[in-house]
Amino acid sequence: MRLDLLSPSIEIGLVTTNLEAMVEFYEGFLGLEHQGDIAFADGSQRRYALGSAVLKLVTYDTPPALGPTPGGGRAQAGLRYVTIGVQNLREVAADVEAAGYAVVEPPTEFAPVPGMGWMFIADPDGNAIELFGTL
Repeated sequence: MRLDLLSPSIEIGLVTTNLEAMVEFYEGFLGLEHQGDIAFADGSQRRYALGSAVLKLVTYDTPPALGPTPGGGRAQAGLRYVTIGVQNLREVAADVEAAGYAVVEPPTEFAPVPGMGWMFIADPDGNAIELFGTL
């Protein structure tokens, strides 16, 4: 089988019970553009543009039985982080720390590509976000 894509990008859904803090992080701190809200039978989603992708903060009227598992891929197998390309990783790390959010793994240079690197931060629910780009 081959998928016949309706859209050339991906939509990422993050289920949360902590919507206010998550909105502050993704919209207020990271500056993602709010695209609108969609209500459905037992909850809603708040949609954000992330390049050509969409990040969705999803809430349910009845919260999930299990909470988030912070720690990214080192904590649990499965879909554990998203990756975003940015400029100036060291500046981003300083901004993240100054705002009181967690830098899980500090900026680290890619050995084969001088001047380029990666880092991990965490949102208020502990979801891992890998940032890569120029140091």
